[in-house]
Formats: sequence, structure tokens, C-alpha cells
Amino acid sequence: MDFKQGGQAIQRIRKERGLTQEQLAEMTDVASNSISRIERGLLIPALPTLIDICNALGTSADSILAAYIASDTAIRWTPLAEKLGGLDLEKQHKIEAILDCLIETV
Repeated sequence: MDFKQGGQAIQRIRKERGLTQEQLAEMTDVASNSISRIERGLLIPALPTLIDICNALGTSADSILAAYIASDTAIRWTPLAEKLGGLDLEKQHKIEAILDCLIETV
């Protein structure tokens, strides 16, 4: 399996959290060159390592693995839910109203 998309997701989330590869490596007890190889898709992390990375980044595994899931399930909405969860309640309601309008016009 090519893990490039998963590695890119890890890199994107790491950068969103303002972490360097070295900091993530320290948090997960993984060598920094291994973090680099994981992010470039050259190394597929073992399940315990992936769990450690998810915990260190404060994200769910589906935010990393969703690109590999062929079915169209709610799991693909996790990154959007995380973004919405970071907004104040007023902004969440505004976005909900916008989505309602979009759904009605489709």
C-alpha cells in the first residue's frame, strides 16, 4: 500500500498544530528521520506508531486514513467537524445556516 496520502495528512495536521518533525518525534518516541519518511509515504507506520502519532497530534485515525476508505461514510466528515469544533457557537450556527441553504438549492 502506498501511504503517501496518509503521510501528507500527518504532515498537514502536524503543521496546523505548529509542531516540527523533531517535536512530533519526541512526543511519539519515534526517530525524526522516521517521521520524515512517514510523511513522505516512504515508511508505513505500524499500528501502535500510528496511534501514538494520532494521540500526539490530538486527532483521530480516520482523519489520516479517510483517503483510503472507498465507501462514502460519515468518516470523511471528520476533518470538517474538527474545523467546525474550533469555532465559537455563533460561527457554527452561521455555517449551519449556509449549509442548509446550499442543500436546499442542490
